Amino acid sequence: MRAEAMIVRFPRLGRVLACAMLLGLAGTSAPAAQPISTDAGAAAPAADTSSTKSAGEQPRPVAPHIDTAEITNRANRDVGADIATTIAGWQNGLERLENDLRGPRLRYSDLNALRDELQRVRSDIEEFANRLQPPFAAAKAQLDLLGQAPPAGQPAEAEPVARSRAELNHYVGLLAAGETAVNAANLRIDQLINTIQDIRRKNFTTNLFQPVPGIYSPQTWTRVADYAPAAASRLRDLVLDWWESVRDHDELLRIGLEALLLWLVLGIAAWHGVRWLRRCRLPGAAPPFWRRAASAAGVIALRTVPVVAPLLFLYAIVAETQSLPERIDRLFSAALQSVVVILGVNALAGTVLAPRAADWRLIPASDKSAGRIYGLILALAVIYGVTTLLYAVIRVVQAPFALTVAVAFPSTLLLAGTVVAILLSRLDAEGKDGMPSLRWLSALWIPSWVAIGAIVISALAGYLALSRFLAQQLVVTGSILALVYLLLLWVDGFTQGLGDGTAATGRWLEQRAGLAQQRRERLALPVGLLLKFLVLVLSVPLILLQWGYTRSDIHEWYRQLFFGFHIGNTQVSLAVLLASIIVFVLGYAAARLFQSWLDARVLKPAGISGGVRESIRTGVGYVGIAIAGVVAFSYAGFNLSSLAIVAGAFSVGIGFGLQSVVNNFVSGLILLAERPVKVGDLVVVGGEEGYVRRISVRSTEIETFERARVLIPNSYFTTEKVKNWTLRDNMRRLAIPVGVAHGCDARQVRKILLEVARSNPNIMLTPAPCVELEEFGADSLDFKLYAFVDDLTKVGSTSTELRLAILDAFREAGIAMPLRQTDVTLRNVDWLRAAAAEHVGGSSNGGRSEAGSTAARHVEREGDRARTTARLQRRRGDLPA
Repeated sequence: MRAEAMIVRFPRLGRVLACAMLLGLAGTSAPAAQPISTDAGAAAPAADTSSTKSAGEQPRPVAPHIDTAEITNRANRDVGADIATTIAGWQNGLERLENDLRGPRLRYSDLNALRDELQRVRSDIEEFANRLQPPFAAAKAQLDLLGQAPPAGQPAEAEPVARSRAELNHYVGLLAAGETAVNAANLRIDQLINTIQDIRRKNFTTNLFQPVPGIYSPQTWTRVADYAPAAASRLRDLVLDWWESVRDHDELLRIGLEALLLWLVLGIAAWHGVRWLRRCRLPGAAPPFWRRAASAAGVIALRTVPVVAPLLFLYAIVAETQSLPERIDRLFSAALQSVVVILGVNALAGTVLAPRAADWRLIPASDKSAGRIYGLILALAVIYGVTTLLYAVIRVVQAPFALTVAVAFPSTLLLAGTVVAILLSRLDAEGKDGMPSLRWLSALWIPSWVAIGAIVISALAGYLALSRFLAQQLVVTGSILALVYLLLLWVDGFTQGLGDGTAATGRWLEQRAGLAQQRRERLALPVGLLLKFLVLVLSVPLILLQWGYTRSDIHEWYRQLFFGFHIGNTQVSLAVLLASIIVFVLGYAAARLFQSWLDARVLKPAGISGGVRESIRTGVGYVGIAIAGVVAFSYAGFNLSSLAIVAGAFSVGIGFGLQSVVNNFVSGLILLAERPVKVGDLVVVGGEEGYVRRISVRSTEIETFERARVLIPNSYFTTEKVKNWTLRDNMRRLAIPVGVAHGCDARQVRKILLEVARSNPNIMLTPAPCVELEEFGADSLDFKLYAFVDDLTKVGSTSTELRLAILDAFREAGIAMPLRQTDVTLRNVDWLRAAAAEHVGGSSNGGRSEAGSTAARHVEREGDRARTTARLQRRRGDLPA
């Protein structure tokens, strides 16, 4: 009822849109298209009318006269078609299709024919719209250049300008009416297609949920024994009649022999091809998983093509040369479809499970489990293929419905039982050697059991059409999903082979393109994502075809997806977005190539230093990326002024949330432009000292002397103190302190130090080295030698060489370098002397008095205290070791 109500509303809607279009045409052309008159007195009535107005009103300017017929002819010539006639043709065609949709009990083929007709009308409309857009855009651009007419009270413009504006207004009005008609016709076509979809869905649902009467009736099953021989006799008579009608039997036999020869050739080539794909470079070693996955797609194709290709060849040649009758053609098509399904499933299951080649198995399964599951899957494919062929035979010979029930009911239950046996089979093995985990199968466990339950219940309840449809979708959709999964595994194996030097692709990229392993591994990610995207996009139509959608529906959806669909007032086109991404990638690659060319052919021959070259290369790279981004955005159709508005709206958030990021970005640009720090400079910043290795827009990479990489935010270089040892040159001053003993000749020491410095080849003579006597120390005379080195990387080695030379020179000249001395003072020395004397006297008398013992103990304590004090001073560095 809903579809019929929509059909009834279509004529009203069409009439409303036609009236709106005509009113728009009249309203657009009214200001410019005045009554045409070629005589000179045609302007008199307008002048008289204006003279009757009051003196306070400003007279309106007289509209210039234009030739509307000539303008209409010019518009038709520019578009390449009669605009009014073309629009009328669309409307008549759509009216006729609306009337056809009102017909009762439309069949599936009738609905497909109506949809195809609507698609042809849409193609004509799109072709007309493509021819309409260029002159329409040019006319609007010319009208914008002329601007608005002067308002009332202002001096009138020149007559040629006014006439040009009037002609352009009328011309634009005609083309605008055509554009309005295009939009209205597309909207009407969309509504008609939706109506066809509603009718088709209603018919499909009605057929699926219609129970079969008499499924458990004894008469239905007892008559099968009589109907089957009669159907077989009709099939035999049909084939014999066709064979007798063939003009040249020898030609058919020759075609059959050619197909057989083709099968033999392709079979031998496929056998060698499988062996070549499954070759292993290491004898006795199992191939890695990526190699197994990469060869799987080729093995499946080689196992399927040798049989399918000869059958297709035989069918195509026979159909072309013998003009097959409709029923014979349907039989051949059904047989070919069954063979293709059985062979395809056999190749797919045999490659994945590999029951006789465990080394090439793609899922973790034992040999026994793989063989069992492979046999069940092959039996499932045979049941499905034979059942499909029997359905076609029953329809062709027009057998009684009891035969359809006899085939559909047991075959559906048999398919469900086979699927149950597959689900109950255990793999009995664990994944290893990079095999993928099959935990994702648990997500399909419950839906599969639900589908099996629905198949069995609907078959037992008499809904054979529904049970057959569910069984078909379970088998075919499952096979398609398995094929998609296998292709995704193939993509993973192919991308892993890009990074492996032993693979053909990886070896070719390494030898031909000169790509190292790291770059090949980086290339594998975008290539893998692109291939997986293509696999998923191409697999969706196969699944939709099995669920009742037509090729026209899928083609229309993909056309809208890739070439534009509307979300509100915004048109989104996946093709344009992909093209813009490709434009950005090409622009980015061009910027990189220009960077390399500039560095190798311009900067390096010009003798520019490494830091300057790096800054120029980085700046050029950023400019190239920015240009590529702007071009890509423009190609995608984005309005850059809108981006400016969005950027202004985000400026507040950037000011608060991304303040440090923006600060570092701007600081990076300042560093690249001002160049206070260059690549290769030795700097001290933020408590770190090292060489600058890379300057980016956010941070600067510094390599310390310990070979550690430190990332310093760029804001440190613009807001903090930075010590740059190599900002202007690589010179560095070194200072070596020297101490000599008191009494040494200070002038001789100064002379020796200068001679040692001048004799070193790393010491610069300009500025000349110098020696300063800094102070008179308690233990030594302290000198300091200052000298300059032209290469700061040689400061450490030069300092060591100078110190060694100074030691040798002082030894030859007899100049001593004293060690520091520490005096130990003992308190109460007189008492200590007396006690020691008493101790000595007591010892000489053969005994030790009490006073002597006390004095001895006191001496020992004082000695221990002196030794402890000396040890502490030695630890602090006051005494030499």
